[in-house]
Amino acid sequence: MAKIKVAITGGIGSGKSTALSYLKELGYPVFSCDEIYKEVISSKEYIDKIKEFFPEAVTHGCIERKILSDVVFNNPEKRALLNGISHPLIMQKLYEQMDTSENELVFAEVPLLFECGFENEFDHVIVILRKEENRIQSVQERDGISEEKIKQRMQSQFDYFSKEGEKRLKNCNAFVIENDGSINGLQKKLNEILNVL
Repeated sequence: MAKIKVAITGGIGSGKSTALSYLKELGYPVFSCDEIYKEVISSKEYIDKIKEFFPEAVTHGCIERKILSDVVFNNPEKRALLNGISHPLIMQKLYEQMDTSENELVFAEVPLLFECGFENEFDHVIVILRKEENRIQSVQERDGISEEKIKQRMQSQFDYFSKEGEKRLKNCNAFVIENDGSINGLQKKLNEILNVL
């Protein structure tokens, strides 16, 4: 049975987790790149690669995530190198999990979908957008981090409103949800998309 694979993405604090929880409640299989990443980083294959390229971030055969994060945070070349190691492994596992699902319609949370150029690897893409101030407030409540740190993270994420962003959204026929913060509103918009799918 051919699968209809749907990627859900959006910036930090946009409402991806809320959307995915709702889809789970409806009984759809939902996979998460973040969850897969947690598995990948403990695999020998990944640790060996990190040790090769970022030796300072591996101690006694374990990855020091804080050190690795500090090394790549303000260095685009090193961040690209790290992404080049981790993302193919994550996506391979994600596709395997989606393929083994018994449902025809399967969803995956892919936070760096556009950053890594994976948007055309899925049958459909749902992008959740939300006003910046609401995103900041939501992340502060959830993670307890400063506004400055949140803004730094936002700046490193894909800009859906740039010319390139608009063009790529169009090219992959993305469904765009404007999330105003109301859970009922978000669920209603997801139901409209599900009716189309």
